[in-house]
Amino acid sequence: MLNKKTLMHLKLIFTTSVMAFQQFLAGAVFGYSAVILPQLQHPDSLIHANSEQASWIASIPLLLCPIGSIVFGYLSDRIGRKNTLQLTYIPMIASWTLLSNAHCLEHIYIGRLLGGLATGTGGVIFVYIAETSPTGSRPFYLMMFTLFVSLGQLTTAALGVVLHWRGVAAVFGVLCAAGVCAPFLVPAPPMWLRSRGRHEEARKAERWFGFELPRNENAPPLPPPPCASAAIATLSRGDSTLAATIGRRPNVGCWATYTAPTVWKPAAAALAFFVCQECTGFYMLLFYSVDVMRDCRVSIDGMTAAVYLSAARLTGTVASMVFQAAPKRRMTVVSSLGMCASMSTVVGYVYAFRDSASPPAGDLLIVPFLLYVFFAMFAVLPFPWSLCGEMFPMEVKGTMNGVLYSCGYELMFAAIKMYPTMVATFGILAVWTACAFSCFVTALFGAFVLPETTGKSLNEIIEGFKSSSSSRRCRKPLKLQIP
Repeated sequence: MLNKKTLMHLKLIFTTSVMAFQQFLAGAVFGYSAVILPQLQHPDSLIHANSEQASWIASIPLLLCPIGSIVFGYLSDRIGRKNTLQLTYIPMIASWTLLSNAHCLEHIYIGRLLGGLATGTGGVIFVYIAETSPTGSRPFYLMMFTLFVSLGQLTTAALGVVLHWRGVAAVFGVLCAAGVCAPFLVPAPPMWLRSRGRHEEARKAERWFGFELPRNENAPPLPPPPCASAAIATLSRGDSTLAATIGRRPNVGCWATYTAPTVWKPAAAALAFFVCQECTGFYMLLFYSVDVMRDCRVSIDGMTAAVYLSAARLTGTVASMVFQAAPKRRMTVVSSLGMCASMSTVVGYVYAFRDSASPPAGDLLIVPFLLYVFFAMFAVLPFPWSLCGEMFPMEVKGTMNGVLYSCGYELMFAAIKMYPTMVATFGILAVWTACAFSCFVTALFGAFVLPETTGKSLNEIIEGFKSSSSSRRCRKPLKLQIP
């Protein structure tokens, strides 16, 4: 007979898997460019794409990711994390259906755009996981999110070896239909239900999970969240309950809410981490893996190399889950330095044999690329996204996740769209030398700037961003207890 703690964690694994399955399909969207582009550039393809069109096919999903992040982030505060996630499957089903029946580049563009709208919703899942996971186990469950993305990319690469790109799209279209039904099997987060005043539903959800959260039954519910446009300074509204909850004076408007230290400080830290992440070049390798392998003169077939890289990503994700209790700062330093050493090896090889017509041991050059991806999964890839779900107060969490995810996707789009131009202008050696240096800078950021969240409850994380003067000025705030 299973004890209560084991049963609780089994339920958390189940709910996390159901919610994170959408990111399995998002990983497929990101990995799909490595499948479709080589086939479109094949002489026998009925649809052809030149290098400029190929760069749009690879990067165009990221154009609508910011819109999806803001819209679905706002909806997650209004109608709940679970209901919002189910809505994201609508554009995703439309995307894969259109791609599986595409007969021209315009169809491919539209299908990729719709896929981007749905994949910009990872913040909803991160918030759900953060609100349902116990403090000590939260890093493990947040890493499950990354595990599903890695599985999606690996599955896409493997299917691309044996299927036409239309067949790959059809497979994921069928999986989307299953994904939209699965969230009916899991409850909404008790924390969110209680913030909406639905106390009885919250108690039922707590009993389902197997934990009882400390609470003040007479606590007034949180107000409806500020609208998404308030995140960029439009509407303003005061509310005494909101002020009590976050420890500030009553009748504080929306602008004051979003300029509070508990909002702007984590936002600045997360945005800086996103910039570091893009500069390391991971997403450029992810979207242009076949081209990068060819330009660096790796003597392994491009699609086979893509499968190896996807496997390295999955292996790195699993390995990082073993160290989920380690401090995030330490993990970021290890991850960044490992990436730096791996990419420096690639750059050194390319530089040493740049004039050689047939460089030696070209097939072994895949190894530092695999190590680069492996170390990226420890921190540099997952942490900027997962930190957004941990660092913000409840009343702005969904909206701020949407805003920061939008910034992350815009930075990703810029890096991916500009990569072919940068290689043509500066050369492959200069581009990846800059990426190796950026990995070292990211290690410094992790060591001295990154906020530490490991081992802290969500309330403790938020308290850490409050200024000392405001802490002395305000009375002790009413805390919503978080596991």
